[in-house]
Amino acid sequence: MSSATEVSLSEGRVIRVVGPARVEVLSGAVLAVGSRYPAGSSFVVHRLRSYGIKALSPAKLRLTLGDGSRVEECGEGEEVVDDWLSASEYIVRRCLERRQCSVLVVGPPESGKTTFTAFLANRLREAGLRVGVVEGDVGQEDVLIPTTIALAEVSRPVIWLRELEPVSLRFVGCTSPQYCYSESIMALRELVDEAARAGFDAVVLNTDGWVGSPSGIEHKLAIARWVRPDVVVVTGEDVYECLSRSIGGQAEVVRIRRPAIVRERSREERRELRTQAYRKYFSRGRIRRVKLGGVALFGACFLSGRPVSRDELAGALGLSDSELERVLYSSRVGDTLYVVASGELSIPRASPAESGRIVVLSPDDIKGALVGLLGDGMREAGVGIIWSAEFESRELSILTPWEGEIRGIVVGRVRLSENFEEVGRVVRCTP
Repeated sequence: MSSATEVSLSEGRVIRVVGPARVEVLSGAVLAVGSRYPAGSSFVVHRLRSYGIKALSPAKLRLTLGDGSRVEECGEGEEVVDDWLSASEYIVRRCLERRQCSVLVVGPPESGKTTFTAFLANRLREAGLRVGVVEGDVGQEDVLIPTTIALAEVSRPVIWLRELEPVSLRFVGCTSPQYCYSESIMALRELVDEAARAGFDAVVLNTDGWVGSPSGIEHKLAIARWVRPDVVVVTGEDVYECLSRSIGGQAEVVRIRRPAIVRERSREERRELRTQAYRKYFSRGRIRRVKLGGVALFGACFLSGRPVSRDELAGALGLSDSELERVLYSSRVGDTLYVVASGELSIPRASPAESGRIVVLSPDDIKGALVGLLGDGMREAGVGIIWSAEFESRELSILTPWEGEIRGIVVGRVRLSENFEEVGRVVRCTP
């Protein structure tokens, strides 16, 4: 149930709106997430978001508040609008001096990275620059879906990156960067290069929150090394100290304050957001059948290895005739024998030495796997879900909104249920 209220703001006053809420500007003008909203304009605050809104002149707002939403006065030092505005204007001047510029945003979870990315992108756009955003948080990808990194153009005011449409994507296949360390760095680098070739004047790169360990810091430094940003924006004092010393003048490091009060999302809410993103993307999809022999295949060794005959399998494992009937597919890659079976197999502990390592899989180990779909030149064209696998005919049924030719498949590490909820990891080349 919603209710409407009107609020009058004096120039310079800042209030915080916690969603879900619709904000209409009746008179004057306000600043929200870096964009100016004049009289007659409006924007929506999602139920999992909260924003500081600053009056640029005496203003009157009408707020339609949903369940759980509220409007709050900001205590001294709680909101960061002025601090972010000052940092953004400095970066805008830097970007206007250059033909092209890139900005890397780094910080811990719930520190305002995503909101500042939108804030800065809006300021750059209002300065007359053509602006792109690269969403690099593979676990909470806002522009496309988790497991991907996407590039989008900011051509209008944006409150949340989820309002943007991707113009290009890279599939990295995981939701935690430590499991796709190199892939995530390469994806960011390629999309920044792609944005430059497409004529973007400025690119803002949002990153994941993996900075609480030396490995996470090294990951962000590796991103900086290969992306070569002009400016690195950091939320969090400890992260700032480490990055500013490490980068050593190769890029300018700017620290911004994190909001004192943030709308923190629970693990369940984050999971819900991921599921919503999957459902939105795949709701436009249809089932397509792909013959494995005619496409490139990455990340699924058991589907691309040398087929093993039933006689060879029986000799290697000593299976009974009834167990052999349950074997759907088998292949060998190097010293590893992969067996896909519809039920339990009694494999002797002391198998013949020539069999090497043995990996037994079920059809469910591949069902629901998120896959990247490649077009010409091994470029990502879309994302799909393996709906089913026909091992005898070596065909996959894939749900995807991509309508073009599928030239390759990259199997990721995430499996989804039929309700598009994450249900586990995929067995790839190494279990």
